[in-house]
Amino acid sequence: TAAIISVGSGVLILLQGTLRVIRSQWGLELGIGELRRHSLGGVDFKILGAVSIVLGIMVILGAILMQKTDRPREGGITVLAFSILSILAGGGFLAGTILGVIGGAIALSYYS
Repeated sequence: TAAIISVGSGVLILLQGTLRVIRSQWGLELGIGELRRHSLGGVDFKILGAVSIVLGIMVILGAILMQKTDRPREGGITVLAFSILSILAGGGFLAGTILGVIGGAIALSYYS
């Protein structure tokens, strides 16, 4: 169950990152990219989207590590760490972060 929750978390984080990259393109075409850039303290949506995509992939890899190998504790630590880091890039609509923390905590408590 921890791996399933963690995969759901990774998918949400990945989805949010993909949507951010797509929305940044739309913003540039509509001419509002400059406004967004100033509202995020100079950080472009493409950069946040790319970071979110990488974090989502790492959460999914942690879930796979948890389920398919003999190292579920390391997978739980990976899921927990990258889910918490995903807050900086949006957290997968916040539900991704919450699910990742729950999945990582379940894995750590069960396999400790």
